[in-house]
Amino acid sequence: MEKITVDAYKLKRISSLMSKDFGTIPKGEEGEEPYFPVLFSMEHNLLKIYRKNSLCNDQRAIEAVQMSLLTIDGYLREIDYDFTRFANEENKSLMLGLLMAFDPFSNPEINKIIMKDNNTFNAKEYFKLPIMCLLRLEKSIQTWTESFGKNGYFEFIEGQIGRQVKSDDKMDFIIELKGKLIKKQARFS
Repeated sequence: MEKITVDAYKLKRISSLMSKDFGTIPKGEEGEEPYFPVLFSMEHNLLKIYRKNSLCNDQRAIEAVQMSLLTIDGYLREIDYDFTRFANEENKSLMLGLLMAFDPFSNPEINKIIMKDNNTFNAKEYFKLPIMCLLRLEKSIQTWTESFGKNGYFEFIEGQIGRQVKSDDKMDFIIELKGKLIKKQARFS
């Protein structure tokens, strides 16, 4: 496996590369509706982490999205990305929260479910939906940050979904298996 140290260029460029390869979620509620369960799980996890550490601001969340996209790219291209130049406690915990929402290599609960029934795991097909959701999430964070400052996104989602999000250390995840959505929780470690 090739190892690559991530620089600012790679980190910022991954979103446009992934959107070209996998597409993006159409704007508007009707276009976004099929993606809501996965987006909700991601946002749910981000909000829990932000509540525990307010230094996990919008900028750290954007970095976490980009690092998550690079992690997936690494799976698909057999590259081990080294985030040492950019990693800090905040963006690493937010990245793990995002990955716990869908990633069978980060979340052992998802791995058990997928590998139990699926001996022919197709990574490119599996990660298409989470990639599109991560790209949409990044745009949303950018929009709310530009409008309301460094915590604009987290203040927005607190107002939108805050009452539905418990303050515990369980991370939501949702996966699609054989056309059926499976939603559960796993411990955050």
